Amino acid sequence: MKTLFAFALTLITCICYAQEPAAKSEKPKQPIVVIDGIKYLRSDSTNALQNLDTSKIETIKVLRDKEAIDLYGDEGKFGAVVVTTKTGLSNQPIYLLDGKRVDDISSIDPSEIQSIEVIKDPIQLLPYGDAGKLGIVKITSKSKY
Repeated sequence: MKTLFAFALTLITCICYAQEPAAKSEKPKQPIVVIDGIKYLRSDSTNALQNLDTSKIETIKVLRDKEAIDLYGDEGKFGAVVVTTKTGLSNQPIYLLDGKRVDDISSIDPSEIQSIEVIKDPIQLLPYGDAGKLGIVKITSKSKY
């Protein structure tokens, strides 16, 4: 009886030590979010989507695998959600001030402008989707707005 008890105790101890510890939880793999050609960081993407007026959404495209990586590189490895709003399809180019979209460029003080870059190359416009079909005007200010 003692032998059986010792054997069972040894077996249970071995089984307990053989178990692997629980894997550390990884951060969730989230897709990149692009709204009217503006990429949002994963931390900002939830906030950007929550503040989006759903009545102004024209299209939503979900890109996966190769298609997302082709357009957005390593940022697209977990996919991409591309949202185009109705205002994004207007007959004007997209204006970016220090990387953020600006609808009213008349509010920009010309003396604060450091540089202006106009993008018309179709390959460079691909990440902006339909909203960028008329081009992108990137404005860099001397002091960030």
